[in-house]
Amino acid sequence: MPKRTATTANAILGLLALRDEWSTWELTQQLRRNMRFFWPRAESQIYGEVKALVGRGWARSRQTFVGRRARTSYTITARGQRALTDWLATPPKPTALECEPLLRIFLADFATPEQLHVAIDQVRADGDAILDVGRVVSTEYLAGTAPFQDQVHVRALVFDFLSSHALMLREWADRAEQAIHAWPRAAPRTRERAAKASIAAVRAQYPEPHHM
Repeated sequence: MPKRTATTANAILGLLALRDEWSTWELTQQLRRNMRFFWPRAESQIYGEVKALVGRGWARSRQTFVGRRARTSYTITARGQRALTDWLATPPKPTALECEPLLRIFLADFATPEQLHVAIDQVRADGDAILDVGRVVSTEYLAGTAPFQDQVHVRALVFDFLSSHALMLREWADRAEQAIHAWPRAAPRTRERAAKASIAAVRAQYPEPHHM
């Protein structure tokens, strides 16, 4: 069984706090819509987590039937609201990056060019997946028809972050593909000079360090 975290519990609590009642299917759909791109564990653990929230008294469940089919809906409780408020008052954990394709690039000397291109293609596909959802979500918000239109001022910041991240993934994939394509035809010193030039160009974009 996957290990539950306080952050995952509060991610789902936060969704429950946004409306009066959610079915498990509705929660899953909302997680797939955007949250999966920055907190994927919430989607994979949702069925066990919502039951755990009920067990803690942070949510209550209600079962109804559509014909013979059971439908369970969840509502946040006052205790759940307090737990969410308390969690938001704590400092967040540092941002963490987990990217298996980049790990494979890191170990490029042990891989074939074809294997490296597969890894790069996955990075590009990851960026495209975010942009595909972003096209739908942005159209809805701009038209005023999004499910949480009243939260557009908040969702715009999330849209900015995820879209910028997706565009970065695509741009990096293009640069990495060009660099790896040139490796077999370049002498070691040539590859080194190109690598140093790339590092220098990226470093030049760094902001000035903050001095305490």
